[in-house]
Amino acid sequence: MWRVIDLGGSGYFLHMKHNSLLVEKEGQVTTIPFQDIHSIVCHGNGFRYSDDFFKQCLTNKIPVTFCDEQHIPMGMLLPMLQHTEASKRIDLQLRSSQPKKKQAWKQIVSKKLSCQSQFLSVAGCAKESLRLKVLSAQVNSGDTTNKEAQGARVYFKALYGKEFLRSDDEDEINGLLNYGYSILRSAVARAVVECGLLPSIGIFHSNRINPFCLVDDLMEPLRPMVDSLVYRIAATKGIQDGLSSSIKKDLIGMTCVAVGFKDEQCEFSYALRLYVQSYIAFLSKECDAIQFPEHSYAWTI
Repeated sequence: MWRVIDLGGSGYFLHMKHNSLLVEKEGQVTTIPFQDIHSIVCHGNGFRYSDDFFKQCLTNKIPVTFCDEQHIPMGMLLPMLQHTEASKRIDLQLRSSQPKKKQAWKQIVSKKLSCQSQFLSVAGCAKESLRLKVLSAQVNSGDTTNKEAQGARVYFKALYGKEFLRSDDEDEINGLLNYGYSILRSAVARAVVECGLLPSIGIFHSNRINPFCLVDDLMEPLRPMVDSLVYRIAATKGIQDGLSSSIKKDLIGMTCVAVGFKDEQCEFSYALRLYVQSYIAFLSKECDAIQFPEHSYAWTI
């Protein structure tokens, strides 16, 4: 089982020895084989990194995400493309027509709204769940009528009340959501690179200021997985202590959750690769629709 390495606080020194990561702080050293690491998330101050650490992360295709104080990703270390068909697949990305991208975005937004609807149903928000289900069926090519934004306004207020704002950096819920999304973003980024795609060639998000816009596009239908985890944590553990070690462990565990893909059950990290491969098949016209990981929200409450 792969591990997500979370490092918060200050004073860490990350280096390597014998193909293992050494995490050193105040004289204490933790050793972790690189082959066991899924991704690394750094959100603190005063970190030090060795040159060999970065090179080993790149060699082992381990994304390293650097977050700010609100746990929002500021940047990410990813390897240069090493897939045998990378050139072919990048060419496919570049040649994809706008109508094809708009159809892909329609499917992504429709799936996101459908997943949000499923989660709201489990959370006891029947009226809002039905509203999002209707919106999901109304998404047009390219989502030009912005059903995604309409759904977001209904979705978060149904879960956390009419006063809740995703833009409020002081809200503890937003802190947990941001952290969970950073874990999800790292996992999707790893799958994108492993499948030989260029993260900067997006579907909807612009690449003018975002080198990971494809990652942000593909993770949209998966955000409700994070939302459901945060909702359960708030309902069962409370959030008075903020982003505690226990809460981090719960959110990091998302990468190992069993999900459905087509007719099979598999680990979420593996399902992400199948999802990206399905997107590639859609671009190349090998299939008519993108296949998405399927998650049950029944355990949420």
